Amino acid sequence: MGRQGRGDGHDRSVELVGRVAECALLDQMIAAVRMGESRVLVVHGAPGVGKSALLEYVESSATGMRVLRAAGVESEMELAFATLHQLCAPLLDRRANLPAPRREALETVFGMRGGTPPQRFLVGLAVLSLLSDASEGSPLLCVID
Repeated sequence: MGRQGRGDGHDRSVELVGRVAECALLDQMIAAVRMGESRVLVVHGAPGVGKSALLEYVESSATGMRVLRAAGVESEMELAFATLHQLCAPLLDRRANLPAPRREALETVFGMRGGTPPQRFLVGLAVLSLLSDASEGSPLLCVID
């Protein structure tokens, strides 16, 4: 799958060749997020079909947005919350804004405090609260590969 310059004045420096429909869908998603809407998109397929290239495309389209990126690594598969830690690490300075139970759950799963492992539901709420807090000033794009 080759790439070529757009040459049409867009901020994006590359376009994926042969992926017009997919890129249009990604462009629509970014436009909706810029308008204040929430979106979730799952890109799936067999290894080598270009999923990572599509994620790079959407990330390059997110000018003016805060982008958080995480990539799962097979060697970290046995480490609970490793990819979640990658995603949230830039936001951990905001954990003081969370209610105590959520803050403590994050601090526990990220090894910042001792204690028994918290319920996954509470960790999920904590992450959602952290992402919500981070998106208050500008749109936020989370790219997870």
